[in-house]
Order: sequence, then structure tokens, then C-alpha cells
Amino acid sequence: MLEEDAEVKDFDFIHQLCLSWNLPVPNATNRKWLAKKLLLHAVIEQTRQQIIQFGKGLKETGLWPLLTERRDVIPILFPRESEAQITPQIILDCIVWPTTVTVIFEDFRIEEEDDNDITDVHRISGYFKEFIENASPAELKNLVKFWIGWEMPATEMTVEIVEAEFPTALTCFERLRLPRHYRTYQRFHEDLCACISTSYSGFGRV
Repeated sequence: MLEEDAEVKDFDFIHQLCLSWNLPVPNATNRKWLAKKLLLHAVIEQTRQQIIQFGKGLKETGLWPLLTERRDVIPILFPRESEAQITPQIILDCIVWPTTVTVIFEDFRIEEEDDNDITDVHRISGYFKEFIENASPAELKNLVKFWIGWEMPATEMTVEIVEAEFPTALTCFERLRLPRHYRTYQRFHEDLCACISTSYSGFGRV
């Protein structure tokens, strides 16, 4: 949007995004430069921080000496994405399903329950199960990477039904948050596919 010469669309969204990343707001002279900076920040900078944290974790857990001395164990501990085999049943077996709607506040979280909550939980959970059962291998990998930040499913991956506009994920806690407002599977499918396709750039991941 910023690289085009036409009028900037979704200006308010771009304005807020720039401010949140300590970048200047777009104007006629900086829009192309700003487009490159936003792309750099969204892809390179976020990935760099993840790599730093990953390296720190290897040293703190004592895995680093093992990896440097026994390189033959690297493919076992960290299989390549192209070699990872993910099936719908593997993911379904790892899911901790919600029983009620989770209400998120800034400083704390509570769970409330009424008939509408239970209906929404069952509907959204059903949509999500249908998505997993019919997803392609590439979509399953994107889903898991969006969910936990890695292509291989964790032992337990939590699903929460929340008040939100789009699906989001807390990768550090292996938690996926799905909005409760969907009334059709088609709309749910479209939004979820759009979100998990950003697993490499970090949209919706915390």
C-alpha cells in the first residue's frame, strides 16, 4: 500500500502500526522508505530476537555443549521443516480444548459461563476441528508454527475462545485464541487461513 503512488488505504491502521514500532507516520516523501522499514521490522527484527532467545535457551539448558560435540544429534532434536510429518490426528491429540469462554482483561483473566458461552465454545471448537481435519499439510504446518512458533506440535497446545476480532497466538504459552463471533465456517476458515499464513512475519503472535 505504501509503495504505490495512489492514496494510502487503511491510513489509520498504518499510522498506529508506525507509532507502535517507533517509526514516523507516512507522508508523500517517506512512504516508500517507510514501506521497507516496516517490512524489515516485521520480518528481520522479530526473527532476530527469536534467534537470540533461542541461543540463550540452548546455553541455559546445557544443550549447547551437546550440540557442538555431538552434531549427529542435531537432526534428531531439531528436524527440518521439510522432514516434519504432521497429520490432523497428531494435532488433535495434542489439543487442550476449552470448556467455556475465556474473558481477557489487562491484568487478569477470569472465566464466566452461561448458555451462550457454551454454544459459542461448541460452535468454534467444531469449526476448528473441521479446519484441522480438512487442512493441507502446508496449512497444518503454518497453523502449528503460528500457534507455538515451531513446526512440530507440542505435547499440549491450548485453545481458548475469546472476545476478539481475529485469531491470535501466545507462542511462549503454546496458546491459540479463537474469536467467538463467527457464525459461519466459511468466514472462520478465511480469517484463520489469513492469520496462519503470516506465521513467518509474526502477525497475531505474542
